[in-house]
Amino acid sequence: MTNSVSVIPIECKFGPISAFAYYVDAPEPAIIDTGVNVSALKDIEPTLAEHGIRIEDTRWILLTHGHVDHLGGAYGVWEKTGRQAKVVIPKKEARLLRDKNEQIVDYKSLQGKYITDPAIQEKHITMLTSDIGGTIEPNLEVVDGDSIHLGGDITLKVIETPGHSIGSVSFILDGLDWAFAADAVQMYGGFSGLPTIENPTLYRKSVSRLLEEIRPTRLFLGHPFRGINGDIQSAQIEGEQVAAVLQASLDMDAKLRDLVKRHLTNGLPAELHELYGPFGSIAEEIGYTGDPRNLPCAFFVTMNGYHEELIGSILNERRKI
Repeated sequence: MTNSVSVIPIECKFGPISAFAYYVDAPEPAIIDTGVNVSALKDIEPTLAEHGIRIEDTRWILLTHGHVDHLGGAYGVWEKTGRQAKVVIPKKEARLLRDKNEQIVDYKSLQGKYITDPAIQEKHITMLTSDIGGTIEPNLEVVDGDSIHLGGDITLKVIETPGHSIGSVSFILDGLDWAFAADAVQMYGGFSGLPTIENPTLYRKSVSRLLEEIRPTRLFLGHPFRGINGDIQSAQIEGEQVAAVLQASLDMDAKLRDLVKRHLTNGLPAELHELYGPFGSIAEEIGYTGDPRNLPCAFFVTMNGYHEELIGSILNERRKI
């Protein structure tokens, strides 16, 4: 393929955090992920204008997964294109684009089920729904092995990389092996101090697949994540650092798996921590001081995922006896 492909990282800022969208310059230009509702006008359009690019000329809106901070701005970008851009989302998460209420369903089954204060729950739900510009019927629901042709010889291959969310995909630039992996790779976590992992088993397989099979030459991530010393790293990784970042993600996964196994093999504690619920002893050991009542916060989502994995492994062992 041509070596003339260029990618413009677009930092979409909201509150204390930011998420990255990526513009792929091609005969049929694409924007991969879109930040939240305000991002289309506040971040994406002005950044493209600085490069002499009209947001109206975007032909593809490609979403790696259905979380609000990645699809919330899709409606705004789509509107700017006169509703002409084709909207693409993983098949397993298309419901999150079609119906805002599905975001609430997911929230209540993850972080929300550990939030006991109804007022805080309501606040979170309001934030989630207001950060989505509008619902869209996707033009294409992709699965592993699909391809998106951006004109000329520029093609993005779809690989499923679930774990951070159940249906996450990565887009791989054919011929250059650049991977737009978004949140499928999280190193040692983001702003809150932990990676957000809904399903650790799938996360582990996805990162291993990227490391051992795909072997990308560049990684374009959804956020600036932390290194082993807690320092925030760039969201755009290349060269030898790619393998190091993937391995760091697996190392953190192993650490979390061990923590949960040691603390929760005998079940959840009867006495709940004021902030961290049944996971108070884990927070204490790792020195976690984040407030899980804030949104977004990885703590409850990730602890829930590793606890459910632990329960599954215990049940499997019992069946073997």
